[in-house]
Amino acid sequence: MAIYDLKKESLYFRFGGRVLFREPEAILGFSANYIDMIVCGSQVSFHLRTGINERINQPRIMVYLNDEKYKEIALERENQDINIVFPESAKEEVRVRILKLTEAAMSFVAVSNINTDGELKIFEASEDNRTKVQFIGDSITCGYGVLASPEAEYDLNDEDVTYSYAGVLTDMLNLNSQWVSASGYGMFVDYTGDPENVVPKLYDYKNWFYDKEERVNHREFDPDIIIINLGTNDSGHLGNENILRGFMAKYEAFLYRLRLAHENAKIVCVLGTLAPGVFKYVQQVIDKVKMQGFKDIYGLELPEHNIALDGMACWHPSKMTHKKDAERIAEFLKKEGIVK
Repeated sequence: MAIYDLKKESLYFRFGGRVLFREPEAILGFSANYIDMIVCGSQVSFHLRTGINERINQPRIMVYLNDEKYKEIALERENQDINIVFPESAKEEVRVRILKLTEAAMSFVAVSNINTDGELKIFEASEDNRTKVQFIGDSITCGYGVLASPEAEYDLNDEDVTYSYAGVLTDMLNLNSQWVSASGYGMFVDYTGDPENVVPKLYDYKNWFYDKEERVNHREFDPDIIIINLGTNDSGHLGNENILRGFMAKYEAFLYRLRLAHENAKIVCVLGTLAPGVFKYVQQVIDKVKMQGFKDIYGLELPEHNIALDGMACWHPSKMTHKKDAERIAEFLKKEGIVK
């Protein structure tokens, strides 16, 4: 049995999202960060490390076998050794994915010591032709509270990105997706009105919450589509004229920053699920930059979540609302010719 080095032997692995490398670990931070491998054997084992968290801040991963959810693991201790024995029905080659279900703001999962009773298969150097999408957002994009009861209090164990509109849309359209999202964060201020906790501050870093120095190389993931869902946390403070002006100015500046990083991406601005009446300000920004010659930018107002019809989860959108928002966005993307 051989232990594989995640970075030095990278031909055996595929990584999704902004993954940090700290030998011998690959550190999964943002929602839906993942590691893929193809195992020719009957089992695979690996070591997991996280920070010292209270129970309500324990991160979780999902292990997939051949693209199907197989085992969910909560990191109840700072260090855990995991062994996954494949079912007898598994194929000779098993595609294993370790995917982080929870967000970077509250947790990280460092993976190391990949081991198997067989061997890993080298990935073929084929191009991934799936549409690349980058989701930029807050708690809604992270799938905050989606597993919880309607009026539950915060618990990271109730968060699951695979049920977020972004996770559902990724599966629905078979997208190659990347998340840059954090609960409570806004475009100009956070949910408390603090201007320090904003998503644009995170954008140029691999994982600002873990390492405030390592910046991202935007060429490593050049999205075809960028979907921005920001403004919900700002929305409670937009009655303050200075914050409203700051919000609109920051949104405009961030659009140009995205265009500088990804000159060919189509940018879709969505808002409304928990922020009724706020999209009009986003639309004003879109109209302004279009007048300035900004190309390939679109706006979609999502309806406020219907609690009576679709329920609620920890004061946030329910699974049904996320599913409906994913369908709405998919329909819009197809209507505008952004995807087929």
